[in-house]
Amino acid sequence: MSAPGLIAPMTLQLIFGIGTPLQLERESVIVGAFTKLIYALPSNASELTEPGVVYGREEPPRTSRWSLYERLAKLLELYGLGDGRSCVLRAICEAASMPFEHREGLLQRLLQTFLSPSSTLERHEEYRDREYEAAERLGARVGDNCHALYPECRTSFLDLFSSVRSLLLPESLE
Repeated sequence: MSAPGLIAPMTLQLIFGIGTPLQLERESVIVGAFTKLIYALPSNASELTEPGVVYGREEPPRTSRWSLYERLAKLLELYGLGDGRSCVLRAICEAASMPFEHREGLLQRLLQTFLSPSSTLERHEEYRDREYEAAERLGARVGDNCHALYPECRTSFLDLFSSVRSLLLPESLE
């Protein structure tokens, strides 16, 4: 009879989450996000000590605000709002033309910061990334006419948020 082997898990899971309550008068709503990370653990010591292999820390590629804008543009195109890049530029323009109120909450403040290209010190990856800052400056100047500057965008990205807000809040609070 042989001794029983050591039984150990083959993976390690980490789950992180964050939630924040929305400030509504009649309903209780919590908005949140979570992520689950799964790491494969070594099953044999030779996986850690293979000769000739150098193990070291590799820097992950940084995600810049400009690349996030590009990803958002692709997403908006998938949802049929129009030309994605124009919709992002229009959202930046509209956010600059009428800043969110201070009573709105964390989500709105995060959105305001994200849609303010001047709030980052990142270098531009491409020359056309300067259009985002130009849209912000135009929004501060032209006010309500951002839809005329970006006609390729049929629906405002920010209208998606305000229409959800108007469904949740009573008319007296709008």
